[in-house]
Amino acid sequence: MRTRHSRIQAFLRPYWVALLLLVGATNSFAQDPGPIDRFVIDIRGGFVNTGQDSKLAAARGLGPGQLPASGLGIDIGGHIYPFRWQSITFGLGASALLTSPSRSPGPKDPDQNGPTINTRFTALSPQLSFNFGHGNGWSYLSGGLGTSRMSVFVGGGKEPEQRGARTLNYGGGARWVVRPRLAFSFDLRFFAISPIEETATEPSSPRMTRMMVSAGVSIK
Repeated sequence: MRTRHSRIQAFLRPYWVALLLLVGATNSFAQDPGPIDRFVIDIRGGFVNTGQDSKLAAARGLGPGQLPASGLGIDIGGHIYPFRWQSITFGLGASALLTSPSRSPGPKDPDQNGPTINTRFTALSPQLSFNFGHGNGWSYLSGGLGTSRMSVFVGGGKEPEQRGARTLNYGGGARWVVRPRLAFSFDLRFFAISPIEETATEPSSPRMTRMMVSAGVSIK
């Protein structure tokens, strides 16, 4: 039987191959590609690891196996590139992530008639980026301190109020220009979420790290 780790590896493998191809393409797309453009707008979809944290579940009266482990999400952002120093182009920008997976009890669950559980994860991520390449394609490393919210609730019920948590985002990716104003985009990002203490109206949340791997288009 394939483990959860092996399934994630199999899912990520084509994205890693695409990233390597894109990074390699930054040096061979054209003879005179020019510098990286002044801005890009990214629209990507991908796989988000929302996790089955035992502390997160227990604070809401649930078992970790009741939480959805992952789901599909959308990531939208924009970046500007104000200056270049030697081989590095510096970028400033931000991205917004949204995913809302759900999990219903299966035949192997102790309570097959239990409720469907939803997890909604949103993150607003300012980013400073270091970009390597030229106008026809470039790779980058980026990170910044933003905020995120993770709500867990019964399907069909009202989503509870949940405070935002300080969240450090970091990762990298590449953009490969396929038309004058259009590029293919790939990004791998981690979200290091700070813990939240319990209040009279909101449950606590532990320190967690979540991941998103996404692909889509960039408009230059």
